[in-house]
Amino acid sequence: MTNKIAAEWVTAAFTAVIAITGIIALIYAWKQLKQFREAARVQHLVRLVEQFENPPLVNIRKSLADKRLRGTAEPPELENLLNFFETIGLLVRRGHLDASDVWSSFSYWMFNVFADFRGVIEEEQKDDPTYYSDFSELIERLRLIEKEEGGTAYPPSADDIEEFWRYESRISAGVPVRRRKPRRPANRTKSE
Repeated sequence: MTNKIAAEWVTAAFTAVIAITGIIALIYAWKQLKQFREAARVQHLVRLVEQFENPPLVNIRKSLADKRLRGTAEPPELENLLNFFETIGLLVRRGHLDASDVWSSFSYWMFNVFADFRGVIEEEQKDDPTYYSDFSELIERLRLIEKEEGGTAYPPSADDIEEFWRYESRISAGVPVRRRKPRRPANRTKSE
């Protein structure tokens, strides 16, 4: 009888070890999956930044800026840039990009483009509410992040938007771009 009890204890102990090992393996796999997802998010972001800073998108941005500075209301290049931002919005909504990372990398452009063409976007959404809806929803998320971070880039003023287009008209492929609105020195006035 004592051998039977000892065998049951050994079986129970091995079962417990197997169960604990299984739980540890699941936790380890979950952590690995989480790290893989985070690495994939970073890779998506890096690819989008590279795409944004190189042809053909940099040429589209420059052409769009030149046309906006000349007063063209809806340059044809606008659709390319809005589609790019809509894709980013979709990737954030689906969890493939982190909204804070997008804020850090693209909010300067998104805020200015959205503010300048808000009327165009809203007009399109009257016919089809899904038109640039991911971009519009992303702007709201980025606006909240901007506020939480103590930023003042949203909403941009008319002067900010014009300065933005002047900056964009001088860009060239492969040159690192600034991530945030330029800061004015504290001792300078706006009229200088």
